[in-house]
Amino acid sequence: MSERQAALRERKQAEEAMRESEARYRLLAENTNDLVCLHELNGRYLYVSPSCEFLLGYRYDEMLREDIYTFIHPDDRDRVYQEIRTAVFRKKPTPITYRMLQKHGSYIWFETLTKPIVNATGEIVQLQTTSRDVTERIQVQNQLKHDALHDGLTGLPNRHFFMKRLELAIQRTYRLENYHFAVLFLDLDRFKVVNDSLGHLAGDQLLIAIAQKLQATIRTMDLAARLGGDEFVILLEEIKDIQEAVRITERIFAELQTPMMIEGREVYTTSSVGIVLGTKDYVQASHLLRDADIAMYRAKNKGKARYEIFDTEMHTQALNRLHLENDLRRAIKCQEFVLHYQPIVALDTRHLVGFEALIRWQHPTQGLKFPGEFIPIAEEIGLITLLDYWAIRTACYQMAAWQTAFPELSAMKVSVNLSAQDIKQSDLLEEVDRVLTQTHLNGRYLTLEITESMLIEDIESTISVLSQLKERGIQISIDDFGTGYSSLNYLHRLPVDSLKVDRSFVNQIQSGKKNHQIVETIVALSNHLELDAIAEGIETQEQLEHLQHLGYKFGQGYLFSKPMSHHTAEALLASKSLYYNLWS
Repeated sequence: MSERQAALRERKQAEEAMRESEARYRLLAENTNDLVCLHELNGRYLYVSPSCEFLLGYRYDEMLREDIYTFIHPDDRDRVYQEIRTAVFRKKPTPITYRMLQKHGSYIWFETLTKPIVNATGEIVQLQTTSRDVTERIQVQNQLKHDALHDGLTGLPNRHFFMKRLELAIQRTYRLENYHFAVLFLDLDRFKVVNDSLGHLAGDQLLIAIAQKLQATIRTMDLAARLGGDEFVILLEEIKDIQEAVRITERIFAELQTPMMIEGREVYTTSSVGIVLGTKDYVQASHLLRDADIAMYRAKNKGKARYEIFDTEMHTQALNRLHLENDLRRAIKCQEFVLHYQPIVALDTRHLVGFEALIRWQHPTQGLKFPGEFIPIAEEIGLITLLDYWAIRTACYQMAAWQTAFPELSAMKVSVNLSAQDIKQSDLLEEVDRVLTQTHLNGRYLTLEITESMLIEDIESTISVLSQLKERGIQISIDDFGTGYSSLNYLHRLPVDSLKVDRSFVNQIQSGKKNHQIVETIVALSNHLELDAIAEGIETQEQLEHLQHLGYKFGQGYLFSKPMSHHTAEALLASKSLYYNLWS
């Protein structure tokens, strides 16, 4: 047999094998739900399995000889072309995912494996593709991606999404000379009231409504996101200056003035907003968000329903606040607190009748700190009850010790302040009982002081707790009376023994001034309710004479002098003198 005859024979055998292969291929293709196709190297269909009509809506003859790329989504074509070339070159089938056009005009997602078909010489002559519908899988994946970047309640972008966009904005400030952006940090005012009064479902509806208002107010290039709770942030892109950010903030305020219908009720809400202008000084997105948050809290502290623009002084103050919080937690562990004692003197005799225990913080590096510097923070971070329980325990031990050391002064009392959080503690009564038992101090020698503002929070519960304290012989005093918002309707029901006139009224008690009339009214009220009237902060003889006049006219009263350390107080008691010189 000649070489030519041998070559013809091999070619004939190869063609026969190709036909047998195609027959098997067609048999397989026509009995599967996948779309199985043969293509020319340029992508035109040579064969399309019958499943094309089920998957895409086209008949076989409508796709035959057509270019595959005419059916692929325009946004996917270049990528699919390159990935097919790579798969063929590497001779390794690799899944390619893309969108395929259906006959009625919509797209479904295909996942396709491409395999080269070679002739007897190893030359690639055709392409075989096997495709299946993965639309449902892609939709689930896309939903998971969306959920990972969006808030489940409002549908707004979440913190992760926002921070990515913010990082891009920061990077643009380095590339573009005239690019400016800003961040608004919004926190709803009194959102807790809606939750507590109408329920969490109504609170959720309010958050959704707020999200919709924000989306409607900002520009399409801007981004509104929900961080969590009632906190929202807005990225303002391509603004001219800080004034443009202010104008957008004012538009948001105006939009929020319109009441929202929540469960059939008109609900009004306001927002406190912190504004920070993005500059090249920022490297991390978290720092910019932090500063916007700081400015927002400044707005809240200044009365809410307003905005504040961040400045570097705010950051310094925030750092100082953080250090103070950390120092305060350490101080509790290290017992850095002391009590000073403010003498309580009878107005008519000037005899010493007791002390008020006032907490001080002996800071190891900053010296003595007064309550105004740390009590508000202790209340905010939930440490106030620890401090108050310590003060009650320490004051009772001290008073019991003084009663033992000075029997002739055993009728003296000690006053200690309570916070609103203390009244809500389930173990308050148990703690007071434990202290009185351990110190052997009779309850009638202890006075607990509450502020007037505490009376508007759950008045019935407050009355119940105070009544149980009274049952133990403990006296109750309303501190800073006249500065809060207590209702006279409840005052006659409260189990209290005395009203303390705030020092701001005492300081300006001269005749003819309004404060004189206020103090006179408080003393008259206490006399009518058969309560003791106590004046705080006597600093001059003139103030004392005015108070003595009111005291004699309306009944017995007491006054407070300057605080002193427990050593000074003990020296005063050791002098055996009941008469107290206010200005000694």
